[in-house]
Amino acid sequence: MSGSSPSVPRSARGGWSRLVPLVLVLALLPVLTVRSVADPSPWLHLRVGDFLLDGGRFGQPDPWAPFAAHAYVPTQWLPSVVLAQGYDQFGVAAVVWSRGVAIVALAVGVLWLTRQVSRPVVAVPVTVAAVAAAWGGLAERPQLAGFVLLVVAIGAWWRTGTDHRARWWLVPLTWLTACTHGVWVLGLVVGGLVVLGLGVGREVTWPQWRRLALVLVASFLAAGLTPLGPRLLLTPFQVGSNGREFVSEWFPSSVRSPDVALALVMLGLVYAAWLALRERPPAWQLLPFLVAIAFILTMQRTVAVGAFLAAPLLAEQAEKLVARRRHEVTVPSGSGRPRGLVGPSRREVASWVVGLVLAALVALPLSSARAGTVHAVPVGLSEQLRALPPQTRILAEGDVTGWVLFEAPQTVPVFDLRIESYSGSYITRYIDAMQARPGWGDFVAQGGTRAALLPAQSPLGLALVEQLGWSVVAMADGYQLLEAS
Repeated sequence: MSGSSPSVPRSARGGWSRLVPLVLVLALLPVLTVRSVADPSPWLHLRVGDFLLDGGRFGQPDPWAPFAAHAYVPTQWLPSVVLAQGYDQFGVAAVVWSRGVAIVALAVGVLWLTRQVSRPVVAVPVTVAAVAAAWGGLAERPQLAGFVLLVVAIGAWWRTGTDHRARWWLVPLTWLTACTHGVWVLGLVVGGLVVLGLGVGREVTWPQWRRLALVLVASFLAAGLTPLGPRLLLTPFQVGSNGREFVSEWFPSSVRSPDVALALVMLGLVYAAWLALRERPPAWQLLPFLVAIAFILTMQRTVAVGAFLAAPLLAEQAEKLVARRRHEVTVPSGSGRPRGLVGPSRREVASWVVGLVLAALVALPLSSARAGTVHAVPVGLSEQLRALPPQTRILAEGDVTGWVLFEAPQTVPVFDLRIESYSGSYITRYIDAMQARPGWGDFVAQGGTRAALLPAQSPLGLALVEQLGWSVVAMADGYQLLEAS
């Protein structure tokens, strides 16, 4: 009966001996992913978590910022609360550990995504490429946890594209993601593209398409049922309006950036494979392909999302090329797993879980060792900041304002990282004041500012000293603390 049915690739059905190397790689990944805190953002989220745990609530007027024009919606409240509790128990090591382990979890998620459509020898390098392309966005922020959940959503919708099943567990997953980060919207975007593509391509019956559409609608409604309520549904537009104008990571990305170039190369290889295989991609894959290009080029913030979308596309086409070279029977793109290909077995998935658990354990001593060094904020000025009188109005450089809120909660920043809380005109005045442009004195006076935390030799710092007679009371880590005379 030889040749009566396609054979299963040996790489897809190996025993534990074939899984051990990957388990060891996952377990040792923290050596690369665990680092000292190098991003200023986690301090704001720690402050938010502490505030919520103490029973605080955000509204108007803002409890922290006297010049906020809009009520702040803590869209990342769940990881903020969890991390704040971890910080109370373990200090900075909790922040360091969470990033290191979350990146390993992300790698496992992308590996699961690519193994749905390719054998391990294809899935592993594609996973490495996708994580490398996303690396610039993998900082100590709740966004990283959101990425992990987003990859799970992409994988679920990708399987829906091939088997047309309605996966109702996407509804609670969307709810959880909506409690974690604003990327919950992108999960719905991916789902919408798949559902739209299946409809355009007439690959499903009307009852099937209706069920898939209902999953999308129910997921959207679930996002409005988090503790934040329906107001969460509008926050992506509120954050984006200020972000696109004032925040560098919201600006258009550059193809000269290594991560952007790598993500585009992944999509370029997908297109080349389509040409080589002479296959016409189904609409439900073509739409994510086009949107992935838009994500990569529109802004630095969404390069990672484009890379995640590129991963299953590249893995599937690479799998077909490998199968053709080995003279294995395949099926058209997007119509299911290539014949003879077995997705991840329970044993394989279990090995990933073991690798992740081991990684979490390996990360413990590394996190403790690297917790003593904190970058991007002037920790050398902590004592002086905490010594400022209660309710002192302080003007700080934007990136460190979240740290000021956390380290010196008795102070009142006239501006902070929650950019969606301020009007565009106020942000413009703040930026002008930081550069000591005309009107800076009025901004300082109208804000009742009595202290400033600024980079050394900043234009505003020089102006405060030379024109208003302020004093530099301390300097450390490239920053200076000034007080009004």
